[in-house]
Amino acid sequence: MRTVAAMRGTPAVNDFDGWVKQLGVAGRRPTAKRHLMSSGAPALPAVRRGLGHPNPMVRRLCVSVLDHLVDDESVPDLVAALDDDDAEVCRRALHALACDQCKDNACRPADDLFVPRAIELLHSPDPDVRAGAIDALGRVAGRGKSPQIVTALELVAERDPDSGLRSMARRRALRVPRALA
Repeated sequence: MRTVAAMRGTPAVNDFDGWVKQLGVAGRRPTAKRHLMSSGAPALPAVRRGLGHPNPMVRRLCVSVLDHLVDDESVPDLVAALDDDDAEVCRRALHALACDQCKDNACRPADDLFVPRAIELLHSPDPDVRAGAIDALGRVAGRGKSPQIVTALELVAERDPDSGLRSMARRRALRVPRALA
């Protein structure tokens, strides 16, 4: 006998692949995201598989879930998401790799895993990807490769075709204490 929830299309509590699929349904998206986030580590394999989903919205939300729940096994998947065809997936992956504030655990991706790719993405034809790269690099500039990052941000501040992104890069470069740059 099917449960009422199953008849309505709601996956079983531990059917994390089913919950990931729900991310692609506009009316079920918020509930699915909350469920995956509150499920924690047991949901991570399904969320990682969701990064390969054909629907970019599902991939975007899987990256957003990983931003909070990332573990060591998920880091390579986030780095691979930097090459996603969808600019928003890439932008969210940059944030997830660089932002320590969103993490619900102690896992912090090593900057060396993504900083070189983030510097490359400063030259993306998509302004949203460039903005994501500027933000990510600004977040990690004080943690290690500061001279390289500051130089890259200063070049963007001089040369980016978008005046808003030039200003954003200038602000991020100025945040790095000169002793670190």
